[in-house]
Amino acid sequence: MHTDGNISEDSFTIETEINDLEYDIPPVEATPSLESVLWDLENDEKSNDSGSVYSLPGAIPKLNSVLNHCILQGITTQIVAAGERVEAGLPTALANGKKFIAIGTSHGFVLAFDSSQKLCWCSRDPVTSDQGAISALAFNIDSTRLLVGYERGYISMLDTNGGDVIRRLPDAHAPQSAVLHLRYTDWMGLALCGDSAGCVFSLNFTRRLGMRAWDSKCLFSGARGEVCAFEPLIIHTEEHPLRNHVLVGLATLSKIIVISVRPRLKVVFTHALPRLPTSLPLIAWQLVVIQTADQTRVTEPVLAFARGPDLHFYRVQSVSNNKRVRLSLLRHVHLAYNLLALHWLGYRHLACLDTTEIIRLMDVRTQREIETLDISEAGLVYGTAHFKALATGGQVSVAFALAGEKACYNSLASRGNQLLILGTRCVQMLRLRAWDERLQFLSGQNRWAEAMNLAADEGPTKRDLLDECVQSLLYGYLKVMSQHGTDRESLQAAIKCCLKLNKTSLLCGDLWDQVSGDGQLSNWYFAIVTDHVCQGDLTSLNPSVSQAIVKHHVREGTFKRLELFLLSLEIDCLDLNQVLKICRTHALYDAWIHFVTKAMEDYTSPLTELLPLLTADNHCLGNTMLVYISSCLAGLAYPRGKILPSQIGRVKHDILRCLTVVHSNCAKDDELPYPYLRALLKYNTRECLNAVELAFSEAEFAGELGKMQRQRIIQILLQVVKPPEFQDSQIVNLMCFVSRLITTGILNADQDILDTVIKSLTEMVEKPLSLRDHQEREQTWLDLMAAAKLDHINPKVMLDMALKSKCYRVAEILYEQTSKYAEILNCYLRDVHRKSEVFRYMRQHADDPRRCIKSQLVSNVAKLIELDGHQTAHLVIDHYPELLETLCEHLKNSPDNMYALLYEIQLSETALPPELAEKYLELLLAQDSRAVETFIKSGNCRPEQALVITQRAKHTAATAFFLEQVGDYTGALELLLEDPSDDANIIQAANLCARGASHLDTKQAEQLWLKLLKKSPNHDVLRQLLHSAAQHVRLSVLLEVINSASIGDIKNLLQGLMADSAHETLMLSTTFKILGNDLHQNLAKTLAKAGQGISINTILCGLCQTSLLDDQAAAIFYCGHVFHARCLQTPTSDTALFQWDILILIVVVVIDMY
Repeated sequence: MHTDGNISEDSFTIETEINDLEYDIPPVEATPSLESVLWDLENDEKSNDSGSVYSLPGAIPKLNSVLNHCILQGITTQIVAAGERVEAGLPTALANGKKFIAIGTSHGFVLAFDSSQKLCWCSRDPVTSDQGAISALAFNIDSTRLLVGYERGYISMLDTNGGDVIRRLPDAHAPQSAVLHLRYTDWMGLALCGDSAGCVFSLNFTRRLGMRAWDSKCLFSGARGEVCAFEPLIIHTEEHPLRNHVLVGLATLSKIIVISVRPRLKVVFTHALPRLPTSLPLIAWQLVVIQTADQTRVTEPVLAFARGPDLHFYRVQSVSNNKRVRLSLLRHVHLAYNLLALHWLGYRHLACLDTTEIIRLMDVRTQREIETLDISEAGLVYGTAHFKALATGGQVSVAFALAGEKACYNSLASRGNQLLILGTRCVQMLRLRAWDERLQFLSGQNRWAEAMNLAADEGPTKRDLLDECVQSLLYGYLKVMSQHGTDRESLQAAIKCCLKLNKTSLLCGDLWDQVSGDGQLSNWYFAIVTDHVCQGDLTSLNPSVSQAIVKHHVREGTFKRLELFLLSLEIDCLDLNQVLKICRTHALYDAWIHFVTKAMEDYTSPLTELLPLLTADNHCLGNTMLVYISSCLAGLAYPRGKILPSQIGRVKHDILRCLTVVHSNCAKDDELPYPYLRALLKYNTRECLNAVELAFSEAEFAGELGKMQRQRIIQILLQVVKPPEFQDSQIVNLMCFVSRLITTGILNADQDILDTVIKSLTEMVEKPLSLRDHQEREQTWLDLMAAAKLDHINPKVMLDMALKSKCYRVAEILYEQTSKYAEILNCYLRDVHRKSEVFRYMRQHADDPRRCIKSQLVSNVAKLIELDGHQTAHLVIDHYPELLETLCEHLKNSPDNMYALLYEIQLSETALPPELAEKYLELLLAQDSRAVETFIKSGNCRPEQALVITQRAKHTAATAFFLEQVGDYTGALELLLEDPSDDANIIQAANLCARGASHLDTKQAEQLWLKLLKKSPNHDVLRQLLHSAAQHVRLSVLLEVINSASIGDIKNLLQGLMADSAHETLMLSTTFKILGNDLHQNLAKTLAKAGQGISINTILCGLCQTSLLDDQAAAIFYCGHVFHARCLQTPTSDTALFQWDILILIVVVVIDMY
């Protein structure tokens, strides 16, 4: 198999392709003769046409362009002629060599054709005339030798120069088996043979002293797994690391095996295959360029194998200084169809033939199916008869014969980017078109969009060839467009092609001239070019084109799209006066700022022109100005890019000077001071201050002059942000900002500034602050305290201010400093945002007596339960279980809170004291009566007191339960039988009687059951009750109960009792029978074992070590140990240790017996 991805010079060349349907060519009435075909071929050669090619109807689908599919008409015609003239038979096998194509027939003929489809020779060996059809063919690497295999097992070698037989191999493989596969390796004189017995043999050809010889060796026996197919790895590169290895991939019915034949025979790799009895395994090698992890490219073999829908790719590597071979998985693909054949076309594509005879071309890298082609009309040749070995008697396994139903290994042959297909009616060829051929083919069918997308995406690396082909393609498209117009997809592909290949002059020249006169085409052109400009693919346009696009967007009203287009394009491509007017008119602030700062280098005009327009609800402008100011102060251009390093200092100075200017240029009499800064602070105080803080971190504010500048800006801010113009939250934001500067040392504040900050932080606000503002306020207060800026204030005064301002974190710190620990818990409870943290605080300080957690728990238990009953209960259980009764006493006026607390405690499986359990029972009867029965079974309540509670609540089931607890079974039964129509009450009453019978005497139990039987209205239930009462009530009394019923009821009751009695009698007899069988089997086993002989390992006593052959009695155990009887009965008097040894030995013997 040829694995080079390039087309060889000697391969078939197809330059023309004619579709009969497309060109209305009438069908040929009579089949041409062999002489006329040869004459036509000669005429075609004189006209520089290398082959006579006729396309199949529908062979070129309208959506495909990669595969060139044609019939090799010259070969097809001559095969048909040979069958008619010399009775060569039908084609059965195909081989594609470097110089020739060989076709084997069913009558043993071999026909060889060259690259021009000329018949070179036809061979038939008289010696093999009785060997049947040709089942396999194989060329060697240079196509000088051809191996021919027959269906009856014979192999011959032909010289391809004239078709002469130079070697005959009658017994090169297993006898009575057909030759299924023949392959040459790249090792000189080494070939491989596979037969229908599943064996693989190596054929070694030698020539010594002018005598040709051969020998055969079995590489793989079919007894270890029948080999269905094999392929050797062919490497043409001499310097490849695997050049000295001969690797062969074997495909059996159950696994893939890769073996190394040279330098020594060994198994390299195995992989299990799915068990699909009707599918054959497939295998194919190819040299592929692989990109490694370090971005280097290496050429390594890739093994592709498949069975059914599962396709695997493995990479072959040489390791350990080229001494070992390793295969690693690249990819596993699960297809949606089952495969019949698998062949590489080049190093990127794989041709897959499925069971419906559709060839699917797959891109290996992307796993994308590129094209499909139906070849069912070709009549694909199958080797089913060869796989079943019908010519040799059918001596193959059932699995091998079933899998070979659609075997076509020798009907398809690939070389380079070509694939030959052998059919019963014709020989077809598939070939991958080159890049320029695909362009020519697509443009010839007016599929301009596909052609130009192909030119842009998959162009060759040679720039000259690329420019020449693409320029010719684009001008051809423009010519067609001028005559017939175009569609949007083609226009989009043309623009993409111009951009990818840097043909901007063509885009803004000839292409623009073609579309500018048509309204629809120009609109498409504007939209497509805008997309590419916004995506960054295009940054420069002809000014006339850019002006037209701007006018188009203004006309259509797509201003956001226009703004992005203007920001993505270079300024020198635009009419600056035009775009500035449009941006100002339609509020395109980003674009207007971009042009003013970039083109005019004016960074203050955006402030002076746009800030007077800023309002509270104009978020677009407000956010734009904030980001613009922050970017300029950070040395960045807006909306993208960077300011030139030489201009950064000037830009920052201009921005700050403009913001802190007292009045604008055209100020009115009523204008307030600092209008620009005031406008920003009104819009968003926090973000404006963040921008100022960002500026303070720059180098311009370092040193003494920088400190003075910071001090001045702070004074301006404090002067501007004052009520009533600014809200309380805005003032708090400013004070937090100033305090951060003070605590971090950025600002050396005097006492006046500090007093202003403190006053603003501690004053009551009219409107509640947001959570964020409140937290910032508290944190600022804490930071000032940590920085010792508030030490001059009396702690008591500060505490009052903190409580009035609801700054409870500050109050907590002050309580800590003044050792008023008992007041801290109230800070958590009063703080809306920190209530849930009170439990963490109480657990953390539960053992600290100074915190008075216990007393505060009692006083605030109601609030804690309302906050989180679960955590309150666990706090009590873990730390203060002794307070449970006290807490309940404290909650006596709040039954809901008491219920919540006791509910959580009993859920934690903590036993409640009897008094609390009875209180919880009373609450539970009022809150959730359905859970009463579950609770009373815990046994925490005292029966007498609980009985009073349940009777007062009139809960029947609970009252009956406690009546039973105090021994009043009759009262409990009467209570349950108040509603005898309820089957649930009857069942509970029956259970009550069953439990009471074990505690009462016989008479009392009988009376209890009779009371129940007389109250039961349901006769089906009565029958069950009679059955249960039979062991406690006399039979005569039961008959009286039955006699009290009607005649029909008596009949049904008696029948039910008799049925129950019969069932129990049957169960009892069955149990006795099973027990008797078990006893009999055990006795039989014991007797059989007792009658068996016992084998002993020695004739010496295990205790005294003397012989047992004397007349003394001996004891033999089943385990094989043997002793004198006297040794077991009379212990020796040697030592106590020996006596213990005897005892241990007897125990071991007994254990062995069992």
